[in-house]
Amino acid sequence: MIQKNRSLHLLGSPGFLIGLSLLLLNDFVFKQQFHNAFTGKLSDFAGLFVFSLFWIAFFRRRKTFICISIAVLFVFWKSAYSQFLIAGWNRLPLFGVERTVDYSDLCALLIVPLSYLYCKTSPRVYVPRRLIHAIAIVSLFAFTATSFSHKVPFDNQYQFQSSRKGLIERIARLPKNDVSDFFGKGDVAALRIEFDSCTSTANVSLEERENRTVITLKEMVNRCPGEPRPEEMRQYFEKEFIDKLRENPGSRSAKILSISSSPK
Repeated sequence: MIQKNRSLHLLGSPGFLIGLSLLLLNDFVFKQQFHNAFTGKLSDFAGLFVFSLFWIAFFRRRKTFICISIAVLFVFWKSAYSQFLIAGWNRLPLFGVERTVDYSDLCALLIVPLSYLYCKTSPRVYVPRRLIHAIAIVSLFAFTATSFSHKVPFDNQYQFQSSRKGLIERIARLPKNDVSDFFGKGDVAALRIEFDSCTSTANVSLEERENRTVITLKEMVNRCPGEPRPEEMRQYFEKEFIDKLRENPGSRSAKILSISSSPK
């Protein structure tokens, strides 16, 4: 039987089902509720565990090759070198994908050897073939949802009583994980801000106008599955960036003068 030869019983084993359930709960519930670094790491650990077991279930005799390949591909995925593949994929008329370059995520590789050991010690339980097929489909959906992304346009403006140079200096004093890059020339600078594993990034512009600087929120990337909620995303941006910039001890003179919004 195919199931016997390929060890598909792994997909119905307790460890796999717990890991898969944790991955789905984290992506659909925990990320949106908690917005912290732990949920991002949890996706990596649970995802690598079940992803490894998924392919071992189909190609058990190649389990060593599978684990090594997954580890190498994960390192590549988490590096800046994979950006050209992500950009190419996102140009296709399909769902968008996104990931954050954070080398601390590589600690999740510790779970791959556990997947290797688990496939040797997991209880061999009988699972109907139809149920195995259903679990496999749900697994593929979960793997895709982990890297899902959706871009949401905005046009919200925040005016600060400060020169652009002075405001950029204050932004540079924010925690390093908050600010990704500056780019642009002339009177307008663009900035990408990184947040968490759900509300991934925000793209903003900074423009100086008569000794005041206008920060315009252009776009935010949502990485949680499901319909994005623009109002909640905007409020999150203001709480995690605008309010922090205003409260920065070195920026007491930076005061929000007005907020204007043009809904899309």
